[in-house]
Amino acid sequence: MKKFLSALMALFCMASTFGGSVLAQDAGLSLSMTDRSIQDCIDHIERTTDYVFIFNKDIDTGQHVSISVSGATINELLQKLFYGTGIGYSVRGKQISLSKTAPQKKNSSTHIVKGVVTDDSGEEPLIGAGVLVKGTGTGTITNELGEYSIEVPENATLIFSYIGFRQSEILVGDLAILNVKMMPDNEIMDAVVVGAGTQKRISVTGSITAVAGDKLRAPSSSLTNNLAGKLSGVISVTTSGEPGSTSSFYIRGINTFGGRSTPLIMLDGVEISAADLNNIPSETIESFSILKDASATAIYGARGANGVMLITTKTGTENTKAKINVTYEHSFLQPVNVVDYTDGVTFMETYNYAHRMRSSSPLQKYSDVKIEGTRNHVNEYVYPDVDWYSLMLKKFTMNERANINIQGGGSHVTYYMSLQLNHDSGMLNVPKNYSLDNNHNQMRYIFQNNLQYKVSNSTTLGLRMNAQISNLKSPNTSSDAIFKEIYKNNPVLYPAVFPDDGCGHMKFGSEFISSGSYYTNPYANMLNSFKEVNENKLNVSLNFDQKLDFITQGLSLSALVNFNAWSNASYTRSLSPYLYRVAPDSYNVVADKYVLDLLKEGETYINQSGVSKTSDNLFYFDARANYNRRFGKHTVTGMLMYMMRQYRISVLPSRNQGFSGRATYDYDNRYLAEVNFGYNGTERLGKGERFELFPAMSLGWVVSNENFWTPLKNVVTHLKIRSSYGLVGSDETGGSNAPYYMYMYKVNLYGGPFFQSGMQSDYSYKYNGPIITDYPVENPSWERSKQFDLGLDIHLFNDLQIVFDWFDYQRERILIERASFPDIMGYMGVKPWANLGKVNNRGVEFSVNYRKEIIPELTIDLRSNFTYTANKLVYKDEPEYDYSWQTQTGKPLNALYGFICDGFFSDEEDIARHADQSFFGSHVMPGDLKYRDINGDGAITSEDKVMLSPYGSTPRIQYGFGISVTWKKLDASVFFNGSAKRKIMLDPSSLQPFNQSWTADRNLMQWIADGYWKEGTDNSKAVWPRLATAQAQQENNLNPSTFWMKDGSFLRFKTLEVGYTFPHCRVYVSGDNLAVWSKFKYWDPELQYNTYPLSRTFNVGVQVNF
Repeated sequence: MKKFLSALMALFCMASTFGGSVLAQDAGLSLSMTDRSIQDCIDHIERTTDYVFIFNKDIDTGQHVSISVSGATINELLQKLFYGTGIGYSVRGKQISLSKTAPQKKNSSTHIVKGVVTDDSGEEPLIGAGVLVKGTGTGTITNELGEYSIEVPENATLIFSYIGFRQSEILVGDLAILNVKMMPDNEIMDAVVVGAGTQKRISVTGSITAVAGDKLRAPSSSLTNNLAGKLSGVISVTTSGEPGSTSSFYIRGINTFGGRSTPLIMLDGVEISAADLNNIPSETIESFSILKDASATAIYGARGANGVMLITTKTGTENTKAKINVTYEHSFLQPVNVVDYTDGVTFMETYNYAHRMRSSSPLQKYSDVKIEGTRNHVNEYVYPDVDWYSLMLKKFTMNERANINIQGGGSHVTYYMSLQLNHDSGMLNVPKNYSLDNNHNQMRYIFQNNLQYKVSNSTTLGLRMNAQISNLKSPNTSSDAIFKEIYKNNPVLYPAVFPDDGCGHMKFGSEFISSGSYYTNPYANMLNSFKEVNENKLNVSLNFDQKLDFITQGLSLSALVNFNAWSNASYTRSLSPYLYRVAPDSYNVVADKYVLDLLKEGETYINQSGVSKTSDNLFYFDARANYNRRFGKHTVTGMLMYMMRQYRISVLPSRNQGFSGRATYDYDNRYLAEVNFGYNGTERLGKGERFELFPAMSLGWVVSNENFWTPLKNVVTHLKIRSSYGLVGSDETGGSNAPYYMYMYKVNLYGGPFFQSGMQSDYSYKYNGPIITDYPVENPSWERSKQFDLGLDIHLFNDLQIVFDWFDYQRERILIERASFPDIMGYMGVKPWANLGKVNNRGVEFSVNYRKEIIPELTIDLRSNFTYTANKLVYKDEPEYDYSWQTQTGKPLNALYGFICDGFFSDEEDIARHADQSFFGSHVMPGDLKYRDINGDGAITSEDKVMLSPYGSTPRIQYGFGISVTWKKLDASVFFNGSAKRKIMLDPSSLQPFNQSWTADRNLMQWIADGYWKEGTDNSKAVWPRLATAQAQQENNLNPSTFWMKDGSFLRFKTLEVGYTFPHCRVYVSGDNLAVWSKFKYWDPELQYNTYPLSRTFNVGVQVNF
């Protein structure tokens, strides 16, 4: 059908060449005449349009011209018609006035340019495409093979146009042959990246989401932190605000509890890690595709069981001059939603109150003198009140990012090169003059080089290289550990540091724990360690493409070889701190002086470790036979691929290999079918069991291309129904504790029982026997996933696009450790594993996009995405429990379990009436938590634990929505993302204040101080039970329960950007993580209390292109 319409158009254009015609179409004006007078052209325009020409008799309209334009405005048409004729024009409404002008000189140096014009796939010739020399009336059209030939002057630019495709301008230079691929103007006809190839969007029957790289741009150095809510089907969870941190993300939620549940990530056809993805600049990304169902992922076999992310980087364009783009951004980051701790006075008063609540002793730890001395700031070293957070962390920090890329190509070589620099500085407040400058400081250099060389019209070689170089300087302790130290140290135990008296070292505060041991000063711990890490990543691919049209049209071969190497080298430095304290009873109030005791002598020299090195490498190879042919209304494609992969990080590498294939059929862009298969092998299984076939099939029907749909075409411009079903497998099952080689015994020859010979003396001998540490799995197999998907693609009024999917995944044969094998039966040391686990996962997802030019030069773009997933544990090997609520089978994977809390005990009588709660070990008092006796046995035990919520910290619902507006040179955009059906289970044993131990009395969070249970008051809104100073006093309250379960749903104001475009330059300001709305108020709902906080980011940037 497409060829028929193209041929019809060609015949129409050819007839116009002889007879002349001009038509007013939705796309604009079209005019084609050869060697005709200007007067003839004017007459035809007046006959076929509403325009009227007015001119004097001295205007020479007898000159002969040749012109061919399509889809042009009236100004574009007139400019080409009158070029070089000495005739000028002006348009007012429908009236065109002609006048004399100085004739333009034409270049006498010309040459012939020939070529073929095709669609973006390069397979389909465009018949009747317009070819025009820019700035002249010289033009032609392509023939039935898409071929053209035209005479051009020196340094000419050709304009290629075709209805339904974007106009393209190409500088000819001295080229004699110029082949052109034109991009569709209709998104339905765009090519999208699929597994091991591309397909037109209209013919895709699998579930695929694709976005352009610039849609993922945000003022952050972490690309993965920007995925949440932007791609339907992707659940993304931010785990840290640390610069360069990687978010956790899943395609269609979590489908398994055994082994890896994260997707395969492919960069230009080769595997990368999530950390690698984090470092790829959005400017480098051409497209970002998510393959979600079996039909889309089957081609990747075992590696695609959890979905696939395909990132395609930009390439050069043939016969275009170099385009240089430069981006620079400067960001200001302010930590937000951090934990707030009390001051020293509140801490001491609350501590004394907690002591009275659990003890009859009149003694209190903090005297009134100490409390008042702290309150009145008598002496900050004798009566310290340390705000550890403000001392150790800055209020804001700054980051920088710069990117420069160049893109272009000639007739044989195309190129794209990008270099990016990220400079991320941390929030640690390190003195500039200290011995170790160990603030978080990271420099990252990312280089992308894509070259393609056309050896001949049928042979192409490509080289793609991604290099990442990183240098990180920081304390030799994790950021999370630093934030946890703030919680572990209260504000009044000792000052952070004493005044410098010229002794040559810093005097850090501390106190005795016992003889020879001291409390860890968090400030000293932060300042006195240093680590430098240098990482290098090199990912190089060589690809080869060979067309075999001489055998049969549409046949080709391709091959790809990839080498991916990573290395890490690090060393550490450290100082042993000097620790001091104020000597007991040494403070002279009148003189305001005190005596210092040296608790521990430190070192004045720096200790340095040796260099620690580690590395890994991955080798990948695939070879493909491709076929793409159209026969009238029938389009047939096929692909067969062999793949082998080897990853090495230790002595023995891990290997995979397999065959895969795909066949598609498209009848007239209406009826679509696709079959995929993967035949994959794994070394984890024994000989004869290593290979398995994983097939998939999908069907599609483009209802809107049917004849009966014509009356609705103006409303529902596109409607496609698609469905897929398939089987995919995974050999990454069982997790890290499972036996790697499932068919083998694992034996420790010297770890079993022993016997001893000789006397019990130095001369006796001890011999150990062997012990089995892993049994072989009985009937081992791949983990399998049966996947069904039903989808709907709808376009309304050509402006509103809706994509909907419903999916049902059934995961089975998950490798699990047998829990029903009791120790008493001889399985104490090791238990067998078996492929018995089962999980079901269902959900829906949809995206709604609306783009329209409201008025001239005002365009609005609305985008939204929604994903809902719900999994269920169908089978997990469990002991035979007495009660059904104790099992996890039949419940969601990330369900929360614990006790149902019925509030606080009101008094001793309430405690006496209730079920016994002595199981937990502490003495229950009024104000402690009261748990429900589920089994009614009169005692609260572990048997009373139930499922409290079907969902946990991983959200069931994730969504995002945003709007972009462009008016003339001004643009603005906002984006929000959120998560719902999400719960947070607080860990009271980690949050409890005081609890004196070797780590010192823990700090007191402000929300606890503001809302703990108090005697004699209304405690209906209390957020913490009866206080205690030791864990043993409150063991009853430290169990997971509904009291500690909080609503973790939130809506985040993710990004805001406003920009203005000047010639060759765009200036913009943007913000990231501007606000968050949630019922959870203690800290950011996505993070833990001791995690590096998220920052509110304000960014100033400039983009220059020339």
